[in-house]
Amino acid sequence: MFDIDRLIPVTDAFAMAGMARTKGYAEVTAGRLIVIRNGRRTFVRASELQRYIDSLAAAATLPKGR
Repeated sequence: MFDIDRLIPVTDAFAMAGMARTKGYAEVTAGRLIVIRNGRRTFVRASELQRYIDSLAAAATLPKGR
C-alpha cells in the first residue's frame, strides 16, 4: 500500500506553523520551507511542514554563542 503525503494549502500550512502569511512566504523565498505548485494553487507537503517545524525546535535548543 502507498503512504500518500497529504498536500496542505499554503495559507493553512502557515497557520498550522503559527506564522503570518508574510513570514511564511519569506521562509519559502529563503528556501527554508519548500512548496509545491499545481497550476495556480500552492501547497506544502505534510512531511515538509513537520520537517520545518522540527528544524525550528532543533534551532531553539542549540546553545547560543558556540
